[in-house]
Amino acid sequence: MAATLEAPVQNLSSSQATELYLLVNLEAQWENLRIYQPVTPGGAVNLKELHQKQKAYEAFFAKLVPYNKQYRPAHVSELLLNSAPRLGVWCWRMRDLHLRVQHDSQAHYPVHLLEKAYRWADRLADRLKKDRITRPALSGTIPAAIRELEDLAQWCDNLSRVQPS
Repeated sequence: MAATLEAPVQNLSSSQATELYLLVNLEAQWENLRIYQPVTPGGAVNLKELHQKQKAYEAFFAKLVPYNKQYRPAHVSELLLNSAPRLGVWCWRMRDLHLRVQHDSQAHYPVHLLEKAYRWADRLADRLKKDRITRPALSGTIPAAIRELEDLAQWCDNLSRVQPS
């Protein structure tokens, strides 16, 4: 699990919760661009896509270094969300983090973080030959994101009960 999220989110200061929220969203944006490989005509990666990936990584890294210097525990990227229990725990923690920052002026609907969560859930469903979780219509609010993360976590919890990891 990610080291920053091992400690309960409730134990983080408001400023640390906000910084972590911003950090995990930048991380998800970079991961989504890094992993998602759209098919371009001719199969070549174009320069614009490479620049997007580079800018997303630089934005994430520029936030990660100062965060890890200022706060403990340091943030370590969660690399394996490939089982229902792991993904479920991560979704619950992300939900708790969003509950903490929902009234912060810097908080916004976490498009990239939710895309990361759904991408992992889709992979898990495909591997286990289960139905994918239905994605709701985009509402764009933090309360809706909290509900989506909770729904994803409960979906994972249900998979965990049916399918041992």
